[in-house]
Amino acid sequence: MDKNIKEDRMQVYEIGYLLVSSIPEEKVATEVATLKEILSKKGAEFIGEEVPELITLAYTMVKKIGPTNHRFDKGYFGWFKFELSAKEIESVKKVFEENVNMLRMLLINTIKENTYLGKKSPVPTLDIQVEPQESTPVPTVLVDEMDKSIDAMVKEA
Repeated sequence: MDKNIKEDRMQVYEIGYLLVSSIPEEKVATEVATLKEILSKKGAEFIGEEVPELITLAYTMVKKIGPTNHRFDKGYFGWFKFELSAKEIESVKKVFEENVNMLRMLLINTIKENTYLGKKSPVPTLDIQVEPQESTPVPTVLVDEMDKSIDAMVKEA
């Protein structure tokens, strides 16, 4: 009985997704609407989202579409943050993973509060002038001397 109570509880999730770059740019919004509809039909209450944008991937990713492997160097990255019953999340995850245009997705439990800091944090500028100070020359140490010093410390220990 405890298990049923836990499964019926609403939890906050975030899905980060990467769509294949072969989707024409004008059809990306339609694909996102399809993903949102999947969540809505399961009863998700949206907290936030980021519209996907085409990004260059850190490495080439391979996705099998039909009988052939396709390689992608770019993808459309976006995310949804939503509240959903815990018993529905596995089916949502499965539908997202089976989507032919989904290159990769990541589902996490999170908190309702806004944890997104934005793409670039503003850097405060201070109008302080610092007077240059004379620098102390740093003596150069030979590698052999450093090795001898390390050997001496090891012997003492």
